Amino acid sequence: MTETATHGLFERDGDGFLPSEFTRGPWRPDAQHGGPPSALLGHLIEPRVDDAEFLTHIEIELLRPVPLARLHGEVRREQVSGRVARLHATLFSESEPVARANALVLQRTELDPPDWVEPDGPGLNPPEEVDEVEPPRWATGQRTTYHRNGVEHRFTAGTFKEAGPVVDWIRLRQPLIVGEPTSGLERVLAAADFGSGVSAIYGPTSAFGLINANLTVSLHRPAVGEWISLDARTHADPKTGTGLGITMLGDRDGSVGVATQSLLGYSVR
Repeated sequence: MTETATHGLFERDGDGFLPSEFTRGPWRPDAQHGGPPSALLGHLIEPRVDDAEFLTHIEIELLRPVPLARLHGEVRREQVSGRVARLHATLFSESEPVARANALVLQRTELDPPDWVEPDGPGLNPPEEVDEVEPPRWATGQRTTYHRNGVEHRFTAGTFKEAGPVVDWIRLRQPLIVGEPTSGLERVLAAADFGSGVSAIYGPTSAFGLINANLTVSLHRPAVGEWISLDARTHADPKTGTGLGITMLGDRDGSVGVATQSLLGYSVR
């Protein structure tokens, strides 16, 4: 029997975490979506970042399908220099590693106001001005899933129903960990994995698609608030069958960073 939580994406279980059904991915009933374990890796890493530091870059690797079963993690800190550190985190299911993260941490420094400021982009359109979108069900059918039930989607550009770039505002419907506040980094990692999926270059009826093999997030400031915007587009080369998802990440105050995903083509024929 799969162990699950009931009031969040995960519930603490000693030194581990029990996933709820809200972490389930769209393709397999027994495996999680990439967003929840990515955010959980961020949760493990953040306590190892000092107040005088900022986590500026993190790469997530899903080593195999992450099961809907108890997970536990370990974190290692590597001091590169006086102002630069790296953090390495791994999630395990029993003794098997299922996901890992490598993060870059830089010492904070106060700077003068910049001579150039990026103009507001489409990600700043308020999500309340548009209706919530119901995502497709895909292979998991009527089951509770992360992409449908764990988060809320509001598009201010593009749509789930047509191929092409989008601006999708995403908000978690429950905390990452039961009874604990969810940080800005955790919210970014919980949302960023959607980039290549919501900006698919093949329509819903196509026999082809692209699935991400990793997730890399680079940040220039902390995210604030519940809403994370994804200004996303996907690129691919039909000759190699590979692609790249590029997502500008933002919140109500503007840009916070960028996410990239290396993509692998597949055919259902």
